[in-house]
Amino acid sequence: MKKLLFLAAACLLALPVSGQFTGKMKFNSMGKTRSFTVHSSDEGYRYDFDESGQKGALIVKNDSRDVIILMPQQRMAMKSPSENPMSISNDPLKSLEYYQASGLMKEAGKESINGVMCNKSIMYNKDNPTQEMFTLWYSDQYKFPMKMVNHIDGTENSGMEMSEVKPWSPDPQIFEIPAGYNVMDVPGMLEK
Repeated sequence: MKKLLFLAAACLLALPVSGQFTGKMKFNSMGKTRSFTVHSSDEGYRYDFDESGQKGALIVKNDSRDVIILMPQQRMAMKSPSENPMSISNDPLKSLEYYQASGLMKEAGKESINGVMCNKSIMYNKDNPTQEMFTLWYSDQYKFPMKMVNHIDGTENSGMEMSEVKPWSPDPQIFEIPAGYNVMDVPGMLEK
């Protein structure tokens, strides 16, 4: 369970918002590479993953304050409010707005990532303004980061990169909890 929550939090560091596309994401962190299928639409976004044989999905809908983790093998869904201290990183829109408003992100030009034109930005350390923390390549076309490099992870090639990005016509059900799933409130579970 902790592994899934860590994975979900790590995925959200990519700061996604919305756009109508699907693609593949390679995520490198702490010396491990993980692969995700990303579905993004005006309604929200979803990451499908398979972590050590445990299939799952992370869902964020634009009209909801909850982050949902689906675990199909257990027929279970975990919901966590994005403003909860445990899941503060699970609110990508507010995180992105915070970094932009705080002046921690500086524009660094434009570059193409796997055929998608992006705006390149560098996020600096609040306490040490010369220390680069993350470099982000954000696509205005898809309203989604196409690449992120983590300079503070301590491992080489740490970050994420999108590939095989293509337009997508979403099925609204992909952003819903399937019928028959046991829904658990994560903050409620942790307070007991």
